[in-house]
Amino acid sequence: MDYFPIFCNLKGKRCLIVGGGQVATHKAKGLLAAGAVLHLVAPTLTPELASLHASGDIEWFPVMFSPQYLQSCWLVIAATSDPQVNRQVAAAASAERIFCNVTDDPSAATFISPAIIDHSPVIIALSCGGNAPVYSKILKAHVAAHLPPGMRESVRLAGTLREQINSACGDRERKRAFWAAFFRHAPLQQALAQEHEQEVRQQVEWLIQHRLLSE
Repeated sequence: MDYFPIFCNLKGKRCLIVGGGQVATHKAKGLLAAGAVLHLVAPTLTPELASLHASGDIEWFPVMFSPQYLQSCWLVIAATSDPQVNRQVAAAASAERIFCNVTDDPSAATFISPAIIDHSPVIIALSCGGNAPVYSKILKAHVAAHLPPGMRESVRLAGTLREQINSACGDRERKRAFWAAFFRHAPLQQALAQEHEQEVRQQVEWLIQHRLLSE
C-alpha cells in the first residue's frame, strides 16, 4: 500500500495554504467545509478568496512564504504556480513534521488529496496515488452514480440509535447481525428515502424486537 488513507478531524485546527490562485481556492473551500481555521499566504488572491477574507473566514498574509507561517499548523498545502516555492514549502513543513500536500508534485508531498464524494456523514475518498487524477474523477463519477438511495439518512439514523442499541444488548455478534439487517431491510430503507417518519419508527421497532431482542 503506497499511502495510508485516513480521515482527519480538522475542526478548530489551524491549516495553511500557500498560494492564492484557483487551485488554492478549491483547496480552501474543502478545508473550510471541514471546519479548519485557515491561514493563507500569497501576494494576491482570487476574487473568491478575497471575499472569504473579507467575511473573516480566512486569515490572509499578503507576503511571500517563510517558515514562520507554519507555526501551530496541523496541515499545509503548497498551491502556488511556482514549483520552486512549492518545494520550499514542502521542505519547511517536513522539517517541522507537518503533513504537506504539493498540488503539482505528489512526489514532494507527504500526503495527497483524493477525489471526494461528500454525503456527510458518509464520505468516500478515491485516489490513484497521484498517478492519474483524471481517472480518479472517472471513478468518483462511477461510484457516485451507484450509491444507494437513502444512504445518508440511513447512516444518520444509525448514529442516533447506537447508544440505544448498545444499552439494549451487550452481545457483539447479535448487534452486528442487527446492523446488517438494519441496512438491508428494504421497508426501512424505502421509508427513509421517502421521508415517512412514522413508518421509519415502526420499522426500527420491528427490527429491534425481531433482529436484536428475540431469541
